Amino acid sequence: MNRTKRLLGGGALAALLFMGVYACGDLLEVSDPQRYTSEDLDESLQAVADGVEGDLNSSHDNVVTHNSLASDELQHTGTWTWWDDSDHGRWRYDLQEASNAGYLQARWFARDTEERLRNVLGEQESMTSPLMAQVMTVEGWSDLLNAENFCEAPAEASGPAVSDDELMGIARTELTNAMGVAQAAGATDYYNWARAGRARANLWLGDYSAALTDAQAIPEDFIYYAKYSINGSNNWIVTVSTYGENNAGGVREKWWSQVDTVAEMLRDPYTGELDPRVPIHYNPGDKGVDGITDFYSQWKYRDRGADIPYTHKGEMKLIEAEVYWRNNDLANAMAALNWLRTRAGLTPHSTDPMPSADKVFEYFMHEMFAELFMEGRRFPYLHRLGQVEEIFGALNDPLRPLPRPTKWTLNANEARYNPNIEDNPSVRCLPMSGTG
Repeated sequence: MNRTKRLLGGGALAALLFMGVYACGDLLEVSDPQRYTSEDLDESLQAVADGVEGDLNSSHDNVVTHNSLASDELQHTGTWTWWDDSDHGRWRYDLQEASNAGYLQARWFARDTEERLRNVLGEQESMTSPLMAQVMTVEGWSDLLNAENFCEAPAEASGPAVSDDELMGIARTELTNAMGVAQAAGATDYYNWARAGRARANLWLGDYSAALTDAQAIPEDFIYYAKYSINGSNNWIVTVSTYGENNAGGVREKWWSQVDTVAEMLRDPYTGELDPRVPIHYNPGDKGVDGITDFYSQWKYRDRGADIPYTHKGEMKLIEAEVYWRNNDLANAMAALNWLRTRAGLTPHSTDPMPSADKVFEYFMHEMFAELFMEGRRFPYLHRLGQVEEIFGALNDPLRPLPRPTKWTLNANEARYNPNIEDNPSVRCLPMSGTG
């Protein structure tokens, strides 16, 4: 399937068509106002807002796939050179598949739509509209995901590149503003989505107390998805790396011995119990597209319309555990980790005696793997916690002369066509050297 076509799938296509229709003038300037009702206006504006969110969704699954290949979740089991590069940490700046172009596009679309909503609804009404809350939250999440996954990005259209830390600070501000509008609009889901994103941003920026406060405020049943459709924008993970589709990327070999192939789940390494958070499918003899490698398929997403979580309460509990661990409050760190295990139906870790800080961190790293399996989070976590070399070794590939990278570079086309960015990643950031 052509990914260019996918970027125009679902809500994004409807919204782009709508934007095109009204690009030449004010939305309310129509030839026959009597034929354009308030209900029509509401439906059209909702289509635009949904299109903004759909634009973010249509980019996200590709980044999730390559983050999984770059971490220890998936390995390349096909014949695609660029997937093999992602698997082995051989980033090729001008050819890499993981690109922040889609996140940049979604942010531009969000900002443009915010201005249109102000023009159509008026400044006061727009700032209490659920539509504005939705679009502003997408804006903040676009910058959050860019900062988390890529070493740099422009903060403004055609502007100079800024560091991931600077962009993360911008995302935090955007998400805070989105929370204010969502609260005024009574848009609870967008408020919680924005606040969960801000918890992640605060954690990244080292504001641990604020991260803890935000994480604890998220309801226990909260989850927010990137939405996909069988008939529209498909879940790319399923299309290219799932049993019954294309066996190009299978679960990494390090996990094979722990897979219960009958129950189709990973066994918890500490208790041997089945962990429903890590579903894996394997039929003895199944091979990847390469015809050589055993193919253990991720089984979390099973059809092309499967949604991918952006965030949920499980992530918030991991934030709690990390903050407590950093503060040497090991009792509360273990309580947060055991909350996750209990919810998954696993036996909690013993706290009598209390494990050491190193052991708590070990538990945390596995809970993070299980709780966020195939959600595109493992690779950013490994970068932020300095664990890439710990897992992969300092230099394990003779075809890669530098240490394994820990972040993706800016999209090459952005640098090539943006006059304010020099088309040479080595003078701007060094993720390719593994310095992170």
